[in-house]
Amino acid sequence: MQEQAPEWSETEKQIAREALSTAYTRETEALITEIRQKASAITQMNDVWSLSDYLNAKRYDIDGKYDYRDSTPIFVLAKLIKEGWLHSDELAGLTPDKRAKVAALARM
Repeated sequence: MQEQAPEWSETEKQIAREALSTAYTRETEALITEIRQKASAITQMNDVWSLSDYLNAKRYDIDGKYDYRDSTPIFVLAKLIKEGWLHSDELAGLTPDKRAKVAALARM
């Protein structure tokens, strides 16, 4: 038997969207800093292609990670906490059971 996804109130959806926005800003700012460092270390053409490959991989990762769908926010939020882009206290306002699920998944 498949467990049905919990219902999210409009307030909880807004909290999740704000948390995603916060995490996205943190991750993209860190990426920009990292790219500036990598770009300043370029000394040959292979370095350019390596940087290009790295950017393509990061774009794929970030675009997929922040693809918010109402059916999967618990998994996305847990992943962002696990990766350090989000803090559990930034999910205040979600029901205790949703916060507990996010916390449990983040520990896995």
